[in-house]
Amino acid sequence: MLLNRRMFLAGLLETAVAARTSEPTSLDFRELLPRRVSRKAVFRQKDFMVWCSSVVRTDDGTCHMYFSRWPLELGHRSWVSHSEIAYATAKRPEGPFTFHSVALPARGAGNWDGHMTHNPCVIAHEGKFYLYYTGSHGLDTWRPDKAASEEDWWVHRSHQRIGVAVADSPAGPWTRFDKPLIDTPEYGQGIIGVPCVTKRPDGGFLLVYKTLAPGEGKFGGGVFHYPAIASTPLGPFVRHPRPMVDKTKIFNRHFDFHIDDHVEWYGGDGYYAIVKDHDAPYLTEYGKCLYLMESGDGLDWHTAAHPLVTQFALDWEDGVHEQFERLEMPKVFLEKGRPMVLYLAALPAGEATEHSFNIAIPLRR
Repeated sequence: MLLNRRMFLAGLLETAVAARTSEPTSLDFRELLPRRVSRKAVFRQKDFMVWCSSVVRTDDGTCHMYFSRWPLELGHRSWVSHSEIAYATAKRPEGPFTFHSVALPARGAGNWDGHMTHNPCVIAHEGKFYLYYTGSHGLDTWRPDKAASEEDWWVHRSHQRIGVAVADSPAGPWTRFDKPLIDTPEYGQGIIGVPCVTKRPDGGFLLVYKTLAPGEGKFGGGVFHYPAIASTPLGPFVRHPRPMVDKTKIFNRHFDFHIDDHVEWYGGDGYYAIVKDHDAPYLTEYGKCLYLMESGDGLDWHTAAHPLVTQFALDWEDGVHEQFERLEMPKVFLEKGRPMVLYLAALPAGEATEHSFNIAIPLRR
């Protein structure tokens, strides 16, 4: 049985490499961004921290957004213990979006996603909708109206795993599974989360996710992001042996974060990714930022010729220049392989009271 599985995995990776596209053209994502962003691009909720969104459009033109949220009063750090995935719709991918319901609430003690659902990534395929997400659970002391203790926080953080829910309609109901989609030592340790799934031109699926390399301590050998591929949306996903970025090979030192928060897509001539770099020394001259990567096959990645997407700042149309403590969790809405909207999660810098929100930035044509 084990030998047959290994042969299957090797064959799937071999097929993926054989299907390699040519190297993508040198995209300069900065040329797609508007010089100033409208305040109408902001999606927030009064009593909730809002974070990380993913959007799919149906044939009737409706845009369906799934986003993470958790009670504002519990603070930003409670994403790991109290997040839930909510649902909103709009007539256009840039919004404005109207909130409807909670799509994936936590399922309660005893479930692998019993206390938290987070990091939505939605795709449509052959009449069904697949909502990938991070789920977690903590100690028996968990309470819905109380922030996690320091001990419980790290338990939640270490229990993160990737799951998928399936529905015939973007409004649900969603069918979930008793076990995560990815949850064995071959995929990583401590953290297995932040899924992003992309359809491959060969008919398969690319999943990129976040995990810890083997090692001691809370960060082990560091946070890495690995590509994995499958022939169906439900897997099994086969992990590529090399991470997207290994800063140790470049700087010859340990890193807690090699990269963080990411989105990948196939652009017709190859694959692109926007990733976050926030652990100095940095991979580009721009310091802490979101930067662009490229790949011919979605498995082996390199920094793009025009790397900068954005630093942690935006210029609003009302003339305000705003710095952010966090400007991350990128997602891209595509139309015929072309990026149309960039979604970001934002936490302003220097606010006495933290209140995060999402931004939907329409891109230049």
